[in-house]
Amino acid sequence: MSGKKWLLMLAGSVLLALALCAGVNVLADPFGVFGDPIFNWYSYNETNNPRVAKLAWLEEHHGEYDSYIIGSSSAASLEARTMEKYVDGRFYNLFVYGSDTRDYRDLAAYVLEHYEVKHLVLNLGINEANVYADEPEGMTDRMHALATGENLPLFYLGYALGNPQYAVDKLAALGQDTELPQVFDVFDVSSGCYDKRLRNVEKVGDPAIYDAENPGAFYMEPDPDGLPYIEECVQTVAEIRDLCRERGAQLLVICSPVSEAQWDLYSEETLRAYKTALAREVDYWDFSCTPVTYDTRYFYDATHFRTTTGDMVLAEIFDDETVYRPSQFGTHVTEENCQAWLDELFAYPPRLPESAYTVEVPILMYHHLTEKPAQDTELSPSLFASHMEALARAGYAAVSFQEMIAYVQRGEPLPANPVCITMDDGYLSNYELALPILEKQGMKATVFAIGSSVGHTAYYKDTDHPITPHFSWDQARAMTASGLLDVQSHTYDLHQWAPYETGEEVRTSVLPLEGESETAWAAAVEEDLAYYDRLRRQELGDGFCALAYPGGYYDPASEVLIHQAGIPVTVTTRTDSRNVLVKGVPQSLYALSRWNVTERTSVEELLQIVE
Repeated sequence: MSGKKWLLMLAGSVLLALALCAGVNVLADPFGVFGDPIFNWYSYNETNNPRVAKLAWLEEHHGEYDSYIIGSSSAASLEARTMEKYVDGRFYNLFVYGSDTRDYRDLAAYVLEHYEVKHLVLNLGINEANVYADEPEGMTDRMHALATGENLPLFYLGYALGNPQYAVDKLAALGQDTELPQVFDVFDVSSGCYDKRLRNVEKVGDPAIYDAENPGAFYMEPDPDGLPYIEECVQTVAEIRDLCRERGAQLLVICSPVSEAQWDLYSEETLRAYKTALAREVDYWDFSCTPVTYDTRYFYDATHFRTTTGDMVLAEIFDDETVYRPSQFGTHVTEENCQAWLDELFAYPPRLPESAYTVEVPILMYHHLTEKPAQDTELSPSLFASHMEALARAGYAAVSFQEMIAYVQRGEPLPANPVCITMDDGYLSNYELALPILEKQGMKATVFAIGSSVGHTAYYKDTDHPITPHFSWDQARAMTASGLLDVQSHTYDLHQWAPYETGEEVRTSVLPLEGESETAWAAAVEEDLAYYDRLRRQELGDGFCALAYPGGYYDPASEVLIHQAGIPVTVTTRTDSRNVLVKGVPQSLYALSRWNVTERTSVEELLQIVE
């Protein structure tokens, strides 16, 4: 073979390889650069590189928005939908990985010039003064050429001829995708925020459990460099301010909540310099160091505050009294008040005693009252009466789930020594025997009723299998009217008794059946919850606020479904953690522990449990 022919074949092979590479990258489009025409999987693309994929998404969808949130990944906890409660705007969260304010400026400049922008929210942490003009290391962290002004054809060519492994990984991930977020698709595309459905159902209240499940999350390496880019950061903020003024957009600057681990990395002198320099250029809301700084439960990790903490931030800015936030939470800083604010902040750090915003509530679990208890779900009325009398004499106050919700969501106080009394399944004895005892002792309780059993006094559903009688909706109305015995959800029909069921699919809990698809399972659970909620509204006037898991079985996915359905409290049969309610942290109402009480539980043992 001649050398010329060999060179032609080599060149042809290289061109073919490049064409194949470009074809795979363009069609799979793992960064969304080319519009992802086949898969339209922007949650995946944005996870790879939000700087590129979000702007590519907005090129097609910017008409749906007129307001933007810009910042690092901590800004994801300022939710677009929450902003829309307070501001007349359609928000998209344009946060990116990293904290380079040069990128913020480039994004702000592009959207202000090319899109309609009524409001721009700029979220600043501390890291913004710790990095500036970082050069991108590859396709996963570079900015879109639309924003930087780079050569567009070369930009697209770079992604077309980039490492095809990204495309291969995307194709492989397609077969592993589920409804809930995974490590490769963590974005809610329509809002631009993180999809935090799973993060937001983790158990938070008991600090020992939370810290054990997040080892190392709140440790930060010492930072010997301090904050070397204060002036560059502040100058870039001033440029964003000027751009907003030119385009007639309202600018809101928020210094976001910072954890104690991060706050303590820097000296008072350094932090004063940063805050002072910023106040010279813009007014801003400062939430950097507040009472929540000193409690990890308000954060996902050392550099990311919880979405619920973001809700508190926005409630403070827009004076929403329906949302709890502690005293000394946030200050509107101007050049005039900045030094006085900093003097107070460093002289009197806003640390609160834990008792000011947390309370422990033990939950007791009863079932059926009968004169001849024969199993662990049965208890004699006399012993139940002794239990209630002992709790009352010991100074315990029985509280409802509505009161617990009000404590967490709005900061409304609970009585001293709170205890929560529950009864599962919805037996007639709860109405006939328990209610008079509760009335006598001035206690209150909650019944978690199985919806399909309400009103069945002789047989299991429509069978000839005898069952222990359950109360009716008329009796449920009487219990509710008493103010002492509330009725909440044990699901409508996900607590089936297998020996009495005739169908092929028997659901004894909210968990999926063996081999059941995620879609089918979620649809079944959502249908059950929605039907039972409509039924309760029809019979009792409002929906459910609490659910007891049948059998105590649950997992993170079921927690997501329950809370998506609008039920703020879930209880289990676990006894491995304390029920510590935290003001402003709704996750402290999730998967609460309960202690089962039986005929063998003496008064002394009961008091030991609640103590």
